[in-house]
Amino acid sequence: MEHQQEQTVIDRFSEMQNSVNHFTATGFVFNPEREVLLILHKKLEVWLPPGGHVEADELPDQAVLREIREETGVEATILPNRLGIDPEGCVELETPFLILLENILGDWSHNHIDLIYLCRAPKARLHPDVREVNDAGWFSEEAAQQLTTFDNVQQTLDRAFKAMESRW
Repeated sequence: MEHQQEQTVIDRFSEMQNSVNHFTATGFVFNPEREVLLILHKKLEVWLPPGGHVEADELPDQAVLREIREETGVEATILPNRLGIDPEGCVELETPFLILLENILGDWSHNHIDLIYLCRAPKARLHPDVREVNDAGWFSEEAAQQLTTFDNVQQTLDRAFKAMESRW
């Protein structure tokens, strides 16, 4: 089974040789009331966690915190997920909760390499950026399951809530 999954990834990658790939960073932000922060995407009209493209001059963990702040006004922190190594000449970045290769146009010609982080923030008043989002809100697990979103977002959301069980 593992070899079959590995081959599928290799096959998909070979289909993408002429594709455009962008690094993105996404944050599943949780508050102490066990709610997740989601935004209603302006163009896509579905609920998503805050996130966006990693700029050329920033690290992925900086990008996710910037995107959360820009889209919602929330100051979040990434939940630590490091191995704790400190080799000379290197800095260990926060390890994402998940990395997904997202097929944006349906033909693998434009893809997002999405570094997905678990984050924490106090339950704060939201200030959605109306240029990017139609709405933003804090949602319980049950409420989030009822929202219109993509299948990969719902699957990741389910796993993120499970991962948070030991971190409340």
